[in-house]
Amino acid sequence: MEFSEHSNDELAEMYELSKTTYSDEEVKEMRRRSMQRSDEEFAEMRESARMKYTGDEAEQARQKALRGQTDEEFARRYNRARGGPVRPGEANLVAAPDELVAPPSLTYYDVREVISDEFGEEGWAVMKPLLATHATLLLDDIEASRAMMVEGQSGVGKTMLLKTFGGLNEQFCRRSDITPASFVSAGPSKSNGTSGNNDLLPQLEDRTLAVRDANTLFTGSEQTIRSRWGKLARIMDGDGYYRQTATHGKAGYDDIRFNFIGATTPLNPRAWRMMGNVGQRLLFVEWPEEDYEDDWLRSVVDGGERRPIERGRAAIQEFLRDLWGYHDGAESVAWTDEPMYEEVEAPLERLARVVAHARGSVQNGKANIEAPKRIGKLLHDLARGHALIHGRTRLEPGDVEVCGRVALSTMPSKRRGIVRALLDPEKAGPLTPNEVEDILDMSRPTARDRIDEVAALGLGEKEEVPVRGGTTTGVRVKPEFSWPDELAYPEF
Repeated sequence: MEFSEHSNDELAEMYELSKTTYSDEEVKEMRRRSMQRSDEEFAEMRESARMKYTGDEAEQARQKALRGQTDEEFARRYNRARGGPVRPGEANLVAAPDELVAPPSLTYYDVREVISDEFGEEGWAVMKPLLATHATLLLDDIEASRAMMVEGQSGVGKTMLLKTFGGLNEQFCRRSDITPASFVSAGPSKSNGTSGNNDLLPQLEDRTLAVRDANTLFTGSEQTIRSRWGKLARIMDGDGYYRQTATHGKAGYDDIRFNFIGATTPLNPRAWRMMGNVGQRLLFVEWPEEDYEDDWLRSVVDGGERRPIERGRAAIQEFLRDLWGYHDGAESVAWTDEPMYEEVEAPLERLARVVAHARGSVQNGKANIEAPKRIGKLLHDLARGHALIHGRTRLEPGDVEVCGRVALSTMPSKRRGIVRALLDPEKAGPLTPNEVEDILDMSRPTARDRIDEVAALGLGEKEEVPVRGGTTTGVRVKPEFSWPDELAYPEF
């Protein structure tokens, strides 16, 4: 087969003639000339190399660059295109010395390393949703508060973990505990023309309220809890809050957006029931159970209580200050309007349905199940916050994984064990009373009650399972609630 009208010898001669050769002296001379540039010439080259946009054009270019990129891909491509670093701290020959040329990402900070080192992998599993919740303040399309409660037994480290957010007063407002009266006092407020008041609500604008002991919000009689959360629901909806007092008349504030994170011990069923009556607005993340191996005490006391907090604060402050500085503060990020990937949308929808059913109420064998819309929106925003702390404004499947742990925590504590056992993808067949008894360390009658409950909530279907000497009634997860294949199943 012929590829050319020229002979092989002619092609070889043409190839040799096309090659440009230089002597060693010529190469040295060209290199010397290339280095002989004035400071003005170098400055001109630097400025011409930089991407120049103003106003809306700059924001549009930045958002366009972000779309569809993972954090590592974006940081490397964007920084290299502008002569910038691949990781923080490297020399940047194009950007100004104090200019961040790519959205900060946890990938290039030592937050995970520090938190895992000081609080264990359990602490990091809890810190991720806290950081993601806080980051939703950057989004410009949210009006209501986003809230995350850390739930765990006393002494696991919840309070110390929340103390790592200290020192960031421009982003956080920390309190030991609160009541609804803390938000708007009975005294005069700025809304009626006076100053110098101590109302909490105006101090929270565009900040996250961090409460080390939020347990007081969930205790008391049914009437007390219902009244308390009725008020908090109005405050968290972002519409402001007003109180009518005999002395000072109407006092309060309009349109104040803030986020809310806190720590609490396991809630009693009454608290879950009363919160459900006024509309659930909280997400929960349970502190995973820890394994206490040999020498565990040494790891706890090593460095004292101060070191974990100080190291955690230093790492978190560096990252969050860079993140807020890059995005110009709260309500500054316009999310990409491109459709979600199917690998993101389908798992989020399934997780929302799981939470809606798992925290439903059962009376006389009948279940009252909330619509999944609100919880779906909360989980979606949590995933968006996770994307933001990884330098993106588009969701990736990895952003949904943080929602999996939260979904399996946002339900009454007495149901978590059997729901997790039922949804565990490694469980092939139906769940029997004997298995529930062993897995959850409970009596056989209680195990049967748990099976009846998840069946009544619609999460599973009962079926007769052959056992030695006869059959027993087990429960199998319904297909619409089976764990998404795209998500890793969290460990607790």
